[in-house]
Amino acid sequence: MDKTLRLAKRSRTVWAIHVACTLVAVLIIASLIFVLDRSVDEADRFGLSAERRLVANELRHQMDAVVQFQAQLSFWDKTYQELAKGHVSDAFIADEMSGWLWEDYGFSWLILTDVEHNVSTALNDGAAVSARAAGAPLDEVGDLVEEARRRYENALRNNHGSYVLDVVTPDPQSVMPAVPGIHAVDLREIEGRMSVAVVQAVIPETLVVPAERRAPVFLVSVRPVTPKMTREIAARLGVRGLAFVPLTERPEGSAYASVGRCSDASCLVAAWMPQSPGGFVRAELLPSVIMMAIVAALLMAFVAFRFSTLFAALQHSEALNRHLAKHDRLTGLLNRSGFDDMLAAALLRAKTHPFTLVYADLDEFKAVNDRHGHAAGDAVLVAMAERFRNRAGPKGTVARLGGDEFAIILGDCSETVARGLAAGLIADAQTPVAFNGQLLVVGGSAGIAFAPRHGLTARALLLAADEALYLAKRRGRNRVETADDTVLPGGTSGEEPTAGPGGSGDFPTPARYRA
Repeated sequence: MDKTLRLAKRSRTVWAIHVACTLVAVLIIASLIFVLDRSVDEADRFGLSAERRLVANELRHQMDAVVQFQAQLSFWDKTYQELAKGHVSDAFIADEMSGWLWEDYGFSWLILTDVEHNVSTALNDGAAVSARAAGAPLDEVGDLVEEARRRYENALRNNHGSYVLDVVTPDPQSVMPAVPGIHAVDLREIEGRMSVAVVQAVIPETLVVPAERRAPVFLVSVRPVTPKMTREIAARLGVRGLAFVPLTERPEGSAYASVGRCSDASCLVAAWMPQSPGGFVRAELLPSVIMMAIVAALLMAFVAFRFSTLFAALQHSEALNRHLAKHDRLTGLLNRSGFDDMLAAALLRAKTHPFTLVYADLDEFKAVNDRHGHAAGDAVLVAMAERFRNRAGPKGTVARLGGDEFAIILGDCSETVARGLAAGLIADAQTPVAFNGQLLVVGGSAGIAFAPRHGLTARALLLAADEALYLAKRRGRNRVETADDTVLPGGTSGEEPTAGPGGSGDFPTPARYRA
């Protein structure tokens, strides 16, 4: 009997241990499943929130870009002088409105009107149209015209018979062009296309308005968001299937972000298919969860290892994204965004720490691309980037602004050294590049501007270097010119100004010069 009792007690103990182990296993599995589900949900929520912020910020960036583009015409003495007679001349329309502003920036509508919607000039896709034809798009932005009128009226201050616009003075150290801040802007559907609409009173750069011209003339600009622009935004942000659709018609399972001021369900929204990083988290962790249930002793170590791996991957991805946001993927040099940051920082110290800006591009690069293909062109760009980086050394910062355009910021060196280094860049550009058993030959031209002598703003300094670059090209290429070479002793330009290359990105180098 004692033996029977001992066997029964042992059986109960074994059973209790089995039950306890089973309960522990069940609790571990339940806890892991709970943590896994929460991780998936949080990853999806965080990913969706991040994508929404990215899309919303990009759309605001697009609107800001159109405001900058339009301000080049609405905040300009020449436009204000042209409107002295109530309308602009045909030459001004051809050269400015249907010229660089439409061709470079793709405005579908440019309309000059007063607050009563009396249209003096209207252009549709670069061609002049009647005032009646402009009625439909003008009606669609009537609220923006009224808002721009209120901003203009609120900014006016009487100044002994004339008026002064009391607006925030643009930051002289800013790399962005000046904008007076009395505009109205929105992203909305116009004529069936999602478009950025900007309205601003045409004002002089002096901000002084004569009493007889107190009543403003408004410039209405409409820039469509084309399918190509939408695809480029999607590629830049890393989202799939980005499109502008009515809220009620967005694809099932898609995420969306509201655009503009429209709050109706029929209004267009930016919709896309979210990445759902939770699926990746689930696929990665589920095998680990099963293994942890079997090998309970290694549970916490394995969980910690897997989570640390995931967090390390996320941190690496974020660091890589931050790096790619400021660097060119092909050459590893700074891109335009990174260059703008470096130039802004250098300009802040320019008065006490002068520096040199070298603007350079390759000659005959298009011929290499056309004759040997883009792979050969890429090989040339990579080789030139390495040569320029080695040439600049620790005293210089090299950036690729786009295409075959490069910029170098040189600090702590004399002008003589800077000229010599620029000449070295030209020699580097003329040195053939080996590619697939053949030598690829290009050349180079460079323009130099010295800060602070040639400007204390990014716009002025870039324009000075750009003019010097194009002077080098007009004088035969494969040479270096400085901003001093573009000005004769009498203070006039040594060459007729021609349009610069523009560059890539949302803020190209201005293609015309203000008087």
